[in-house]
Amino acid sequence: MTTISFRSVDFGFAADAPVFKNLSLEMGGESPILILGPSGCGKTTLLRLIAGLLKPLSGGILISADSPLPASVVFQEPRLLPWKTALENVSLPLLELMGKKAAETRARDFLRRVSLEDRAAALPHELSGGQRQRVNLARAFAFPGQALLMDEPFQSLDIPLRVALMDLTRGLAADFPRLTVMVTHDPREAVYLGERILVLGKSPEGIIHDGPVRLDREDRSYGSAAQGKLEQQLLALLE
Repeated sequence: MTTISFRSVDFGFAADAPVFKNLSLEMGGESPILILGPSGCGKTTLLRLIAGLLKPLSGGILISADSPLPASVVFQEPRLLPWKTALENVSLPLLELMGKKAAETRARDFLRRVSLEDRAAALPHELSGGQRQRVNLARAFAFPGQALLMDEPFQSLDIPLRVALMDLTRGLAADFPRLTVMVTHDPREAVYLGERILVLGKSPEGIIHDGPVRLDREDRSYGSAAQGKLEQQLLALLE
């Protein structure tokens, strides 16, 4: 599995407003890794640094991966091309890797895995919000990148649909393992989905909590007593 090392990373959008100072962090092994923190603490910035969309002002980010391909990114909004079908949206990132026929075959397989094989010809505006996010997940997992980066992908969904998509993500991650790093504002979501949780303090504090989720899968559900204690600990840190 991919490993990512932040080594004494400094980053800021302005010289007098650092986001991170001397940030050191190792990611790999336990996955998914869930990142919590108050608004403006640098959660999305951390993902963009991993993806190479931003560069540190000093220090380094080292990535060791079997795949030479970039990470897949799942945003808050699905960002599907409105003039392309669900099948075309999923297959598009694969075309240069394997050609049209193989790309479409793989795209159909992943649409089947997210229960949308019968909507392959639908345009994004013909799909519900949950269906569009399923297409987004199919596209992300179909692309054989070195990691999967998720920026609050379930934030706008109601709780039953959110749980269903987290279960779907967990199943896809088990079948197609890769380092998965996800940002969320919700401690309950972090405990339900994560194997390791990082909490960022206000910038530029960096990481104020880093620990595994020591719960069996059967003990994880929204509002369960087993999850509740850890959720309260995380809420206290966020406050």
